[in-house]
Amino acid sequence: MSHYRRPARAALAATLTACLTAGTAMADEMSHGMEHMATDTQPARPIADSIARLEADKEGLRMSLETRELTPGHVTTAWWVIMTNPSACSATPCPADDVIGRAAEVGTQIAFADGAVNAPDGTASFAAYLPAGAVPHGWYNQDVPDPTKAEIHLVLNDHGPLIAEITSSMLTSYRGGCSDASLPPPFPDRAKADGIAGPNHCALIQDAIFVQPK
Repeated sequence: MSHYRRPARAALAATLTACLTAGTAMADEMSHGMEHMATDTQPARPIADSIARLEADKEGLRMSLETRELTPGHVTTAWWVIMTNPSACSATPCPADDVIGRAAEVGTQIAFADGAVNAPDGTASFAAYLPAGAVPHGWYNQDVPDPTKAEIHLVLNDHGPLIAEITSSMLTSYRGGCSDASLPPPFPDRAKADGIAGPNHCALIQDAIFVQPK
């Protein structure tokens, strides 16, 4: 089923990669590896042979990433997690308690970036562009006025095995395919209503954190 989105995503990835490689006079590329997100019992762990790239300028944000160590056949979505006022965070990088718990103070905006069905070898790639300004489908009522001053986290969400009847929802929303029990209680209602519910256990699994130079 992954071929339903592969051509469009591959074309977008190629375009964005070319832009990121070439660079512009207004934006510098930042890149580093992905990591497995820390849990209550495990620290964050780097993922070998993975790469996340971010380019920010006054016009918007561009990202591309290639990662591995995913569950084959599961659906994974990528998300922009943006703190527009990172100086208000209690630490650098901005901790999760601030990102969600103090969203208004730190200027959090969270929005969909891309989705994929993981390959049989546990790999997937993602690419996206987010223009500066209003974010119509974001989780919060927060604009992104100047992307060059924001802290950006690229976060991957595992939606569990593909459910054919709700493929589109799983590939393009936060809760597509996910059970109520697997949605973190602190997340806003807008996030929990985004997509068609399902039986799968969903979880945030990988991220790349970009703290831009001041």
